[in-house]
Amino acid sequence: MKEDKLNLVLTIFRYSLVLIGVGLSILLFSGPTVADGMAAMAEFRKSSKMIGVDYTIIIIGMAIVSVLGFFFYQLMQQPKKTITAIIGIVVSLVIYFGFFIAGSADTNTTLALRHEVSDGVISAATAGIYTIGICLFVGVLAVVFGPLMGRYRK
Repeated sequence: MKEDKLNLVLTIFRYSLVLIGVGLSILLFSGPTVADGMAAMAEFRKSSKMIGVDYTIIIIGMAIVSVLGFFFYQLMQQPKKTITAIIGIVVSLVIYFGFFIAGSADTNTTLALRHEVSDGVISAATAGIYTIGICLFVGVLAVVFGPLMGRYRK
């Protein structure tokens, strides 16, 4: 009974956070476009209508704190499984930074971008795409060959 009330409260809290975020994000639609000029964009950034961005930053910060708290809690409860998960995250970070340091051969002209971005942004995006591709490939391999490996171990 007590757990049902907790789940209800957490569900209401979750939906209210989403509704507040969506409501505040609607304010961003009233902002200027690139065609309005840099002065209009700079003025909008200083206005109170940017609270949607601040709210998003706060929610992301809360999520990071929650994930770290969960890791520490799980580290105390199930250390072996948690360390394995942390190793997976560290391997993903190493793969990402490996691709990021290697850079990308893409440029603003080869990508045919409408608005120019720095080479660092292109390298970061490329590294992220390659990292996600590798993680998806390894995940598919684990799903396909996982049951087979279990049978051969016995």
